[in-house]
Amino acid sequence: MIQLTYGTKGQIAFSSENEFYESLGFLAKNDGTTTIHWEHNEDQGAWGSEGRIHCYKNIATFPIYFSSAFTAGVGKIVHRINCNEYIQYIATNHAFIERQEIQDEAAIRATIPAVNLADYLRGLAL
Repeated sequence: MIQLTYGTKGQIAFSSENEFYESLGFLAKNDGTTTIHWEHNEDQGAWGSEGRIHCYKNIATFPIYFSSAFTAGVGKIVHRINCNEYIQYIATNHAFIERQEIQDEAAIRATIPAVNLADYLRGLAL
């Protein structure tokens, strides 16, 4: 069984593995909604790096499992989803690439168990 809650405050929480794999499809859809980042805040004197999903569209269109992780955006970033643990996990285990506007959807899809492929495809369609 995979981990369903991520972050020191549990800010990203999935109710099932189905939601987890749906989220990967949502983030992999390459339509300009999101990008994955590590912001190196320690370079400006802050405590440390932050794993973030930059959101370029209104959060009303985002699935509920991201709702507790939203913070304010800046410039063209409407909102950010902050969660080092989740960003690290999807980069390490599901082929997400930092700072890419276009993710390698085929590489990400190849990491999805066959039993969860429908969930992933549902996320791509959100």
